[in-house]
Amino acid sequence: MLDRPSNQAAGLLELAIPQAPKLMAVVSHGDEQSELPVLWRLCTSLVDFGYAVTVLDATTCESETNPGLEQLLEYAYWRASENPDAPAWNVIPAGMGLQSLNAVPERRAQSLQHLGRLFFHEGVVIVYGKAEWLTPLLAHSGIKPLLAVTPVKRSLLTSYLALKRLLLKGGLQPTIVNMVGDKQGAAGPKVNTVALNLSDCARNFLGFDVNARDITTPDDLDRPSADIQRLALQMLESALPLTAGAPQSTPYTQHSSMNYFAGSH
Repeated sequence: MLDRPSNQAAGLLELAIPQAPKLMAVVSHGDEQSELPVLWRLCTSLVDFGYAVTVLDATTCESETNPGLEQLLEYAYWRASENPDAPAWNVIPAGMGLQSLNAVPERRAQSLQHLGRLFFHEGVVIVYGKAEWLTPLLAHSGIKPLLAVTPVKRSLLTSYLALKRLLLKGGLQPTIVNMVGDKQGAAGPKVNTVALNLSDCARNFLGFDVNARDITTPDDLDRPSADIQRLALQMLESALPLTAGAPQSTPYTQHSSMNYFAGSH
């Protein structure tokens, strides 16, 4: 094989190479109070950065009246919206489609390549689903799924179980964020016992140090959030390019429905 020439045109050759869509993941663990608002704002920030975004909502199953990923996998065809007021980012159901992609674990690389072909026109593809649905597809890929927690008691158990599966079954080290509202932030720093307990449990039982990042979100969903913008940039750095090549393996070593806001700005 001929080596690529090293000259002044080399940089232009790089620019001519089509950019592969980037794959991100957001974990659904039953805490919609934290998951849905942060996902909304994450998509909005990515669009503001110039990315076309599609969310594969694995918490919703496809149907004849509400087609999604399963139909794309079968027919590789998607009719784009002709509505001029259509949102800059889209949400499509993907519950059955994700199960199809996970049906043959040995073909995970091919499944990721298939997603890359289906969404080659997108800038970012976000898979939103339970940890047990994400790990077969993303195991040891180096991607860092977003795991959001709030000061709700049940959030401790659900987030811990999701973290345990991501680490032990998928070799995935998630990006963990502690959601703080405007009013809570204005009242001064408060201790989130859920985040602290999650950190203790992860350290004691999983040998993993949790560094939860505080994210202050405006009560108005339309207001920009500097914390979310920084989070979006961080997730872009660890996103998985959906190219024709297989992802590199970086294993970890141990010691509801989106229809509430489908079609954003």
